[in-house]
Amino acid sequence: MPYAYAWWLDAACPEWEALVQDDYSAVMPLTRNRKLGISYLFQPFFTQQLGVFSPLNQSLIDISLFLNAIPSSFRYIDIQLNSGNIPTAPQFNYTSRRNCILDLSPSYDQLAGSYHRNCRRNIRKAIHAGLRVKPGPGPSVFTYFIRRHLEHKLTNTRRNFYRVLQLVTNSSIQKGTGEILGVYDRGDDLVAAGWFVQAAGRYTFLVCTSTPAGKKNHAMFFLVNHAIREKAGTGLIFDFAGSKLPGITYFNKGFGAIENYYPSVKRNLLPWPLNIIKR
Repeated sequence: MPYAYAWWLDAACPEWEALVQDDYSAVMPLTRNRKLGISYLFQPFFTQQLGVFSPLNQSLIDISLFLNAIPSSFRYIDIQLNSGNIPTAPQFNYTSRRNCILDLSPSYDQLAGSYHRNCRRNIRKAIHAGLRVKPGPGPSVFTYFIRRHLEHKLTNTRRNFYRVLQLVTNSSIQKGTGEILGVYDRGDDLVAAGWFVQAAGRYTFLVCTSTPAGKKNHAMFFLVNHAIREKAGTGLIFDFAGSKLPGITYFNKGFGAIENYYPSVKRNLLPWPLNIIKR
């Protein structure tokens, strides 16, 4: 997964640290912050899964050993491990989260043959509307586009959300792993855009939105179909970066994606009354 690269963490959480086993046989990034004098671990924006990573077989890595090694100075922990991690440490609370992935080993014709009927119909409508995909816009314009057309859907968004988005998209492009694709209509107006990252055997679809005109003409179906067609037969995993929202899961499964799961981990050592307020 791309999230554990140092350059990604530097952009998403500059104060990160890590637990390291032996001579880097396994590592666990610790994305930390501090508020009101209290240190805590959190999941950074646009970083769906972290946890323990290793070149060894995951079954040989003791995930609970890492969790138990997290310093108690982190009084509150709310993080997400990756789908290869199976924790058992009893002093933590676990919740299963859903992601959707698609194996891009088959040809495009084989992959498209597994699309749901509604998905294929929406792609045809987008083609009939004359939509086309082009590289760009750049990170700053993309961030503005996301803010303009997605902000009303996001509640309680912290003020650094869009700053981190621009930093991480820019870093991914500088490292040659990220690309931003735009969907344009016949008048060459941008009606949808999405950010993709190709790294560690995955092609991850991270952030996207559409204008009202783009939604009407099913621009997002058109964009994802374009990405799948371009990467078909490569053996990459198309990672939809999941969501607990039923509508997004339905969209992802329309392309033949299957569900896989990863654990969310919490521990609350906050003093009273903070431990009651922050459950």
